[in-house]
Amino acid sequence: VNQGDYDKRTALHLASGEGHASIVLALCEAGADPNVEDRWKRRPLDDAFAGGTDGAYEECVAILQRFGAARGLQRSTTSNVNLELDKSSKRQSDNLKINFGELEMIDRIGAGAFGEIYKCRWRGTLVAAKIIKTAKIRKEWNERDLAIADFHQEISVLKSLRHPQIVLLLAYSTTADYEVMISELMKCSLLDVFKSHMVQGTRMRKRTQIIYATQLARGMNYLHTCSPPIIHRDLKPANLLIDHSGVLKISDFGLSKIRPDPGKKETEKYTMTGETGSYRFMAPEVFRHEEYNETVDIYSYAMILFYLLVGRPPWPTISGMNAVKKAAEEGDRPNVPRDMDLRMQSLLKECWDENASMRPAFQRILANLE
Repeated sequence: VNQGDYDKRTALHLASGEGHASIVLALCEAGADPNVEDRWKRRPLDDAFAGGTDGAYEECVAILQRFGAARGLQRSTTSNVNLELDKSSKRQSDNLKINFGELEMIDRIGAGAFGEIYKCRWRGTLVAAKIIKTAKIRKEWNERDLAIADFHQEISVLKSLRHPQIVLLLAYSTTADYEVMISELMKCSLLDVFKSHMVQGTRMRKRTQIIYATQLARGMNYLHTCSPPIIHRDLKPANLLIDHSGVLKISDFGLSKIRPDPGKKETEKYTMTGETGSYRFMAPEVFRHEEYNETVDIYSYAMILFYLLVGRPPWPTISGMNAVKKAAEEGDRPNVPRDMDLRMQSLLKECWDENASMRPAFQRILANLE
């Protein structure tokens, strides 16, 4: 229950900051520490107070105080910056919150360990709704409580993002039993496209390869140049969705992180460690539990670019775990075909460089592609 993420923020921090009183109560009753501090000395009560005088946040404050919560120190400049960002995001999110009853379920189009995705009709428009059944999760407080924390994190990030290469968050809803995120309805994932070519024994057209590579780089350049920058941390073909016009968009921001200090240079590293994301596309420094920065996304981009250009995943004959071990422990990289365009060969090798500081920024990657 008290497990924190890479900034030491727990599920209680996130639930308090989003005004989810029922989750706050369930966490406290399950033994969550009401005075746990994140890396910036912020406690759950600080996040609840940052929500303002909205009834949901006031209820969170009352619950936390009933369980002995107190305010944190909040001495750092970073904390103050993040508090202002939180307040701004919450004001914007008020316009996105809807009643669950507005959704008309049509078909289930996906399912995972902690929730399901439905094709729905909302206000006359076909949309995708990701639904987590919180009532079930609250009864089994183990790793599942982190699923809802990731869900809240994704909403928190997406509601402030607007870009042609980012899946658009349209609305969200919370009830006693459900957490719902409504986004634009997409056609398929890039992984689906890869599988289709594999089944049919065909290759993706070179022009399409470059279009997808460019669109992904544009979206990532937008994220990395946000203020403060956003690190996705889980780039993989399954998280890259294709709309009905053939446009690639980035999705699944549950593991994303806002870089803590906007004043730091891009070459500096941050105290974010541990394994997160999918092993086959994971940067070696993440697997080795070293400090890292946004260049981990550039490494993942290289693995996806390889998949696009070659038509097969990196290290296709071994498991994802063994693949990242080869990269992290042996310094191995996928074999690049000799007949590949020399510019693409060079770009791949730069992007998956063992020295993270040598990996090119997405702005430079775009210059090579466009």
